[in-house]
Amino acid sequence: MIHDVGEYVKFLDATRKRTLQYIEAIPESSLDWKPAEDKFTTGDLLRHLASSQLMFLSVFEKGEWIYPGHDNTKGETIEEIKKYLEECHVTLTTGLLALGNDLLERKVPTLHGHEVSSWRILMALTEHEIHHRGQLSTYLQMNQIQPPQVFGLKIEDVKQG
Repeated sequence: MIHDVGEYVKFLDATRKRTLQYIEAIPESSLDWKPAEDKFTTGDLLRHLASSQLMFLSVFEKGEWIYPGHDNTKGETIEEIKKYLEECHVTLTTGLLALGNDLLERKVPTLHGHEVSSWRILMALTEHEIHHRGQLSTYLQMNQIQPPQVFGLKIEDVKQG
């Protein structure tokens, strides 16, 4: 369970910082690439990461899930998309801090309409970011780009026992 929104925001900021390492590895030429016709392009995936933070904030502030979409109007170039990612992240973290620890005692609806403690949705927000970071890693590898190591080391660098 999460006990302090300020500490959670610090954790979320660190999670986003690691995600940004992956975004820095994405060349502009890869933004329209997608692994299959019915999948997100790389640009869609990045815009989705940003917009979903606003969606999560909406459930905390308004009690409803509102997704602002991930179309090209939210950024066409990597620099525009990074700006949108930053704007959405600041909006989310500022909003969470404004709601304060009282948020943690409230119930909010899930996407399926069941009520749960808001800290569970905060955990889902983090899990969502990490899930899509994994997708970014796969997208990079499918384009012969070595993704960054999330904690700076490959498993081969760790002592084997």
